[in-house]
Amino acid sequence: MNESDCKLTRSWIGSIDLRLIAEQVGTPVFVYSEAQILKNVRRVKDAARAVGLEERVELYVPFFPNSNPHVLRPLRDAGVGILLQLPSEHRLLKRFGFDKFIVSPGHVADEEIAFWDRTGCPTFLSSLDEIAYSLRTKAPSISVRIDSLDSGKPGIKYGELDKLTALLAEHGRELDCFEVYCGSGNSRDAMIDIIEKQFEIFNTHFPTARAINFAGGHGFVYESWDESEKHFDWAEYFRALREIADRMGIPGHVKFLFEPARDVLADTGALLLSVERDVITNSVGSLVVTDGSRMLMPSAQLRDRRHNVVFLDADMAEIPATPGTDGTSAALRGRSILRHDYILPGEYWVPSAVDARSHLLILDVGAYCATQHMEFLNIPPAAEVLVDTAGTAHLVTARGDDLDKWRHLLDEKREVKS
Repeated sequence: MNESDCKLTRSWIGSIDLRLIAEQVGTPVFVYSEAQILKNVRRVKDAARAVGLEERVELYVPFFPNSNPHVLRPLRDAGVGILLQLPSEHRLLKRFGFDKFIVSPGHVADEEIAFWDRTGCPTFLSSLDEIAYSLRTKAPSISVRIDSLDSGKPGIKYGELDKLTALLAEHGRELDCFEVYCGSGNSRDAMIDIIEKQFEIFNTHFPTARAINFAGGHGFVYESWDESEKHFDWAEYFRALREIADRMGIPGHVKFLFEPARDVLADTGALLLSVERDVITNSVGSLVVTDGSRMLMPSAQLRDRRHNVVFLDADMAEIPATPGTDGTSAALRGRSILRHDYILPGEYWVPSAVDARSHLLILDVGAYCATQHMEFLNIPPAAEVLVDTAGTAHLVTARGDDLDKWRHLLDEKREVKS
């Protein structure tokens, strides 16, 4: 096969010893790259530095899209914080040495608000009632989440901003930070269009706030192979942010927070599966049967985005797959009897060389992957392996066995070796 035909030359996963991992850990297995995580963080930080925003930009990657402390530890070492939703996440990450957090919990009980107040973590509350509780209990800081879409999502609605301003004034308090939710998967231009509205909220309602949280929503193009096309254009976005901030008179001491999930995590993970049988063709269609189970990924099932896939032969060499050549279009099934147990929605082109000795590699599943990989009908969940910057693979989550199907996060990572 010519190198130009090899799709894996465009991905870090192409240099990983997948045969060793499959032999020692088994499949299905999620494989992550520490080097790619750090590369993605550098991309964002370099873009901020280029326009003089390095000291004002802070990154917080949400924990729930990839809730594995071992995988996210490179973020900690790179000075990136973690966005939390639950007290249990805080307890777990503290045990693994994390200490830089913000919290966006949705609607919660007073007891949970009190828990977050005790931790000292900036917590973005989502209703006037919750904010009123924090004011009555003299919380150390007050931050809020604003739903810019006026949707059913948690968050203060635009029509409530005047009430919020009055409530703060009644208690003699100022807002520390506000987070503006603006949806997910937005293009660079769409995110730039939102900046002025966010700064307008600052100037009109909270001109003494110390920070603005622009949250997430930065798009990631799963269908592309080239990194420059996959990732959000932070360079152009930060140029626009700097220009608009200067034009609208945003004070230089105001920090800008961001919660990039997909852009930092998506292409850092791949899922390796075994093909269980030769391609099955019946009156309904063609199927590739794997040893996995369905993944309820927002990027796939909920938004019908296409993920790039690669088929590998028995020696873990890539099998070229060009639609329209020798092969067939087939659905990618999991191993249960449930009707909707498909690894990914839709059909993918399967080359004729794929058989029961082959493997399937699904790329760009570093966000919303193992955390939402279905565990049903006693099918053990996938293991997780992290490849460090030196290229050494480590098991960080052991798959359940036949008598215990649950995923087991390891206290210490273990090197994968023959």
